[in-house]
Amino acid sequence: MDSQISQTDVVVVGGGLAGLSAAYYLARAGVSVTLFEKAASLGGRAATLNYDDYRFNRGIHALYTGGAASEVLQELGVTYSGHSPKGVFLLLQGKLHMAPVDPLTLLRTDLLNIADKLELMRLFTTIPRLDAHELRYMSVQEWLGHNIRRSLVHQLMEALARTYVYSAALDIVSAEVFIVKMQITLKHPIHYIDGGWQTLVDELREKAELAGTLIVSGTRVEAVEHEGGSAQGVRLRDGRIVGASAVIIATSPRDAAKLVDEDAYAPLRQVVNAVIPAQVASLDVALSRLPDARHPVVQDLERPRFLSAQSLFSRIAPQGGALIHAFKPLDPTRPTDPREDERDLENLLDTVQQGWRDVLVKRYYLPRIDAAGMLPTATGGGYAGRPGPQVPGLANLYLVGDWIGEGFLVDASLGSARQVAQQLLRSGLLPMKKKIATGSRMQ
Repeated sequence: MDSQISQTDVVVVGGGLAGLSAAYYLARAGVSVTLFEKAASLGGRAATLNYDDYRFNRGIHALYTGGAASEVLQELGVTYSGHSPKGVFLLLQGKLHMAPVDPLTLLRTDLLNIADKLELMRLFTTIPRLDAHELRYMSVQEWLGHNIRRSLVHQLMEALARTYVYSAALDIVSAEVFIVKMQITLKHPIHYIDGGWQTLVDELREKAELAGTLIVSGTRVEAVEHEGGSAQGVRLRDGRIVGASAVIIATSPRDAAKLVDEDAYAPLRQVVNAVIPAQVASLDVALSRLPDARHPVVQDLERPRFLSAQSLFSRIAPQGGALIHAFKPLDPTRPTDPREDERDLENLLDTVQQGWRDVLVKRYYLPRIDAAGMLPTATGGGYAGRPGPQVPGLANLYLVGDWIGEGFLVDASLGSARQVAQQLLRSGLLPMKKKIATGSRMQ
């Protein structure tokens, strides 16, 4: 097949939240942008599956407000609705106890004695004053060991940390990640989103296209074209070459490395080979009704398990129905049997929502899903150990996503997207000209 050559100012590879945000920032500034997504639909890990009006996210999703994601969504005019989870309980030795998530529940919980409560109160007042960056070379496990004396408080904070960092490898993950997440959530609420995260994807897509972004789904980019140490565009699977002044890769780490010729740029491959993702096993169940509404959110203190009946706080199920997300943070250094992980999550449902099997409508089990593309590790110096958005040694090639720069999960994704867009707009590299192909799609 003869190559067809076209030209755009910027090519974005990947149609998840990071790619769409970067595209919209640029397009609304007058830059011509073409975005390629290999899947038939956009969203990546933020996509939502609609099954008979049950809105399944790809595993449990919660928007931690107060960080870069909140800022970017506000800047881009992306709105959403939903509520914060309430009624958090802790599972210990088969019994459920009220979780001490605020001063009132701290006083009321029967899980802790007076000495435990005093130590937990001390932690909650100390953590906001910490400089998390100073803890970047310390693991979460080390920080917990150095700062908590009471065994039950240690157990509680350890369980909370596994859920916050989406990993059971607390001896690997930098304490910087956990402390920053704690500092944010002590000040800002967590939101479950009505309609699932697809609502964010759809609104970003609509805004990006209205601004002039050309979105091409179902088309795989095979490689970044480069010459003389500078990205020149991309080559598609069918042989077409799309020239560009800059290329933004908004994919997973391994997909990003595949796009750059290893012989031409081995350092990116070396970075990717060292990546440790935050992986979880996820079991999501749609029910015709919720068997027990008394314990909507449950954190297991003895095993790395968490459960949330998100449909109580967001519109993701039909009237009277329920949608429950359960997940198990995994440890990359201690592999587990996916079938055992599934039974472990079923057991948690049996404990908290007895009779759920009798009202089951649909279930999805994801044995290994990347909750975050790259865990910031203590040995790597926390967030400083992640790649930056500009690829060194290869000009005009940029990386965005949840494995780039500072922040965790969607904060990193949207924060890096904004950073790259701002760098490009300041660089003088891009001509501010009339947008091309507004509202159309390339076939």
